[in-house]
Amino acid sequence: MKQLLALALVAFAIACGPSQTAPSHPEVTTLEVRDAWAAPTPGGVDIAGGYVTIVNGTDVDERLVSASSPRAGAVEIHEMSMDGNVMRMREIESGLVIPRGETVSFQPGGLHLMFTGVTAPFVAGEEIPVTLTFEHAGVREVQFPVRTNAMGH
Repeated sequence: MKQLLALALVAFAIACGPSQTAPSHPEVTTLEVRDAWAAPTPGGVDIAGGYVTIVNGTDVDERLVSASSPRAGAVEIHEMSMDGNVMRMREIESGLVIPRGETVSFQPGGLHLMFTGVTAPFVAGEEIPVTLTFEHAGVREVQFPVRTNAMGH
């Protein structure tokens, strides 16, 4: 009985003790655009994919309205999905909502930016300037390093 009481007191002390330490990363309270990269263009092709992570640490839903780059005729927001055994890709014409408090990642095989009418091939090691326009956060200028995958290989 004494052991059970002692165990209960220890559990109570742990529960009422100091709070856990804060996470090692700072809390995001703004809109963050990070981990951007673009794929190199194969010879003779004038399209490329762009990938980025958007963290909405604000208290409102945000919308990525558009994207542009001086290195492409157009930059569209695309999504890929499976329709049975067929991979479908389509432009998200109304912009992409990034819910408040959420993170949206653009990755190969899913959401991505589609650069069309690329003016000169994207070459590994260079950076592609991209302008992202958000409904509330406004314009963000982002450099997209060109590499073959997210790990830089």
